[in-house]
Amino acid sequence: MERWKKEYDRIVVPENLKEKMEEAVMRAKETRKRARRYKMYRYVGSAAAVFAILLILPNTSRTAAAAMQQIPVLGDFFKVVTIREYQVDEGRYQADVKVPEVVPEEGDGVSEEAAEQAKETAEAINFDIQKVTDELINEFKSTMEEFEDGYGDILIDSEVLTDDEKWFSLDLVLYQGAGSGYEQHRHYTIDKKTGKRAELSEFFGEDYVNKISEQIKTQMRQRMAEDENLTYWIDNEDIPEWNFEAIAENQDFYVNKNGKVVICFNEYEVAPGYMGCVEFIVENE
Repeated sequence: MERWKKEYDRIVVPENLKEKMEEAVMRAKETRKRARRYKMYRYVGSAAAVFAILLILPNTSRTAAAAMQQIPVLGDFFKVVTIREYQVDEGRYQADVKVPEVVPEEGDGVSEEAAEQAKETAEAINFDIQKVTDELINEFKSTMEEFEDGYGDILIDSEVLTDDEKWFSLDLVLYQGAGSGYEQHRHYTIDKKTGKRAELSEFFGEDYVNKISEQIKTQMRQRMAEDENLTYWIDNEDIPEWNFEAIAENQDFYVNKNGKVVICFNEYEVAPGYMGCVEFIVENE
């Protein structure tokens, strides 16, 4: 476990971006921004309204968690169970948290080596999920204790995006609100044939950063040319330091149901806040 206990990079929201954005653009997009946030609050409100007190379910065994919720197996190799829930409905503060865990199963035709690798991969993914969700919950609880008259909302959920013969992709959704909201996603993709977590270099070679980055720049320009409501930070001569240059070496991504690589950016990373989280499907040419 020690090698999985290295500090994971946390996405830092650039400071003062909203203040720097042109006011006219932000006003024009405010309606869409509120609509997107309402979608997230809708999930928080629908579940949190059932609860009037804090509820924390401690970590349980995988078997018990699956049995309590009667969660079906998602594919032949992996399933997802909710090992912890945290609910709050106190007027100013609301939380709807469901912490997932990836559980490897014994699938047909899976080699012993792949099965062992799958267990190790799932362990690493679960450690990362536990770490990031604990941080968000603890921050929320501290804020609630320190600022009784404040406001705060968190939502943590997950969704299996792909589960076919080759790929398993899980999306961890993280939303944090306090006046304004910040949404981020973390994706985990596993190659079922090997049991290993997928890496971009497997699809695009060692020069994957440049290959993918050039495709994304092309798509950004095309999207903005086709829709004046879209804005990406590229070709900005006034504030060139905002411009997107390249993806990170550990760039977040997943494999969709068509077997395509989807590059994912959280809010404020490559576009203003009203754009939300943005994605680009890239081709392995």
